[in-house]
Order: sequence, then structure tokens, then C-alpha cells
Amino acid sequence: MSLVPILIISLILLVITILLIIADTLLVSYGPCRITVHQEDQAKEFTVQGGGFLLSSLTDNGVPITSSCGGKATCGYCKVTVRSGGGHILPTEEIFMSRQEKLSGTRLACQVKVKEDMEIYIPDLLTTVRSIVENKSYDPRLRWRFIKTGQEHYLPAKKLAALPRKQKRQVLAVLEEFEDTPGAVVPALQQINETFNYLPEPILRLTAERLHIPLSEVHRLATFYNAFSLKPKGRNIIRVCNGTSCYVKGGRRILQTIQTRLGIKVGENTRDLKFSLETVTCIGCCGQSPVIAVNEDIYGYFRVSMIDEVLRRYS
Repeated sequence: MSLVPILIISLILLVITILLIIADTLLVSYGPCRITVHQEDQAKEFTVQGGGFLLSSLTDNGVPITSSCGGKATCGYCKVTVRSGGGHILPTEEIFMSRQEKLSGTRLACQVKVKEDMEIYIPDLLTTVRSIVENKSYDPRLRWRFIKTGQEHYLPAKKLAALPRKQKRQVLAVLEEFEDTPGAVVPALQQINETFNYLPEPILRLTAERLHIPLSEVHRLATFYNAFSLKPKGRNIIRVCNGTSCYVKGGRRILQTIQTRLGIKVGENTRDLKFSLETVTCIGCCGQSPVIAVNEDIYGYFRVSMIDEVLRRYS
């Protein structure tokens, strides 16, 4: 089959495209266009020369708006709600929009051409990211792109920490038990947390991959429950009750003494990872205040003089 007809057609289409761009630039004049921007509790209004794209008009006039793809319509971060003006939604935008967003006039600022007066609303970044996650339109290969003083800057891609082979085998052994079980994320994380005493990022990624769920969902569960921690914890967790009853009966002095003995503050671990120190508002033994707990063991009517003996018990 000859490629000549295809090349000729491609050339004709290229020429037509170039002519349309030239005509749009030189022959069509949209004149000054007023843009009114609503963002959180602020409003801003400015005038631009029509014919350019909305994203450029916003950034040139100091309006903060997120974009990581440089206006190529591949990231979906530059979402705005067009209240008036802007024309119809383009096919390049539809993949980033839910049905509700389409009905509400949500557009990508990088694809909207300013041809008339416009009024827009820019949602906060968290709302935009949530919609991207819900629509599953996020490309993890993209990197953040910033423009400062006319120069482009890219945020370096984060180097992911690797999981040691022995730990990876342990995690995989746990995940195999739950791989085909719906809603088994929390039980799986509990078993893994019991083994490592915390949930580092490589484990969360491996869990998401093997259980076939978004990493965002695994992270949400790992940060929601107090039993999980994303940072290393000591083998023995000391919890000092800081509730009203314990506090007035010497809880503060007990906490200060433990901090001095271990050389750490609340939320920290000892260097040998034997102990972690936390405070809680209630252990459920107000009648025995002051109270502390070490792991699952509870010590009521606690006194400063008992600290050294309890620490030796777990050393």
C-alpha cells in the first residue's frame, strides 16, 4: 500500500491548521475582555486582550492557579467553574470531568479561550484533587511545574524508598491471605503493623498494589486509626493519662519524670526503640487515677516512685 495519499492528506490538514491559526490570530480581533475571578472569599477583576487562553490570562495577572502540565490538558489541575462566557466544553476536557462538574460549568483554564467577558470561580486545590481522585484521571508520571519570574521550574520526582527483601517477603505473606477478600485492608494493615510496629510508605504502596485499591484509600485508613503509625514506634508504648482526674492527682509530674528518665519528649522514641511516649485524655480507669499504660498493661494509683521499676520490667 502506497503511503503517498496519506502523506498528501496529512500535509493538506497541516496547511489548513496553520491557516486557521493565522486567521484566528491576525484576522479575528476579540478586543478587550473583562475577567471577574472569585476565589474563596476574594474577588478580583481585570481586563485582558481577547484571543488568549484563560490560564495565561490568570497567571499573567497574579491569580494563583495550579497547573503541572504546562497547559497541555493532561493533568486536570487547572479546573475553574465558568459562570458566564467561555463557550462549550471541549473533548480534551471531558476526561477530567464528572457528570456533575460538566453540568455546573467546570472547565480547564488551559483550554478556555478568552473571547468575551467572563466570570469564573476557582475552587481550592483540595477540592480539585479530590475530584481528580474520584474520576481516576490522575497521571502519576506527571511532575509539578512552576513558573517564577518567567522561568520554568520542575519539582524533582521523589525517589521512592525500597523495601528490604526480608520485609517484603513478610508483607507479601500477609497480603496473600487477604488478596481475594473484599474489605480486608484494615485487617491486613493490622497484621503488618503488629510485625513492623509502623507502616512505612513502601508497605502502603505494596498493599495498594496487591489488594488492587488506590494508594489514597490505603493512606486514608492508615492515618485514620490511632492504632496505626506512619513513623517508627518503640517496642513498648507508654501512654500517660492527661485527663482531668489524672492531671490534678500528679499526672503532669509523672509525665515530666518519665521524659527525664527516657530522655525523650511526647511523640518521640528512645534511640534503641525500646520505648515510645504518648499522652491520652482517658484510659478508662478514672477511679484509679493517676494512671499510665504500657502496651496493654494498665497501672493505676501510679506514683513517681514506681517509674524506675516499671521501666526495668520492659527493658
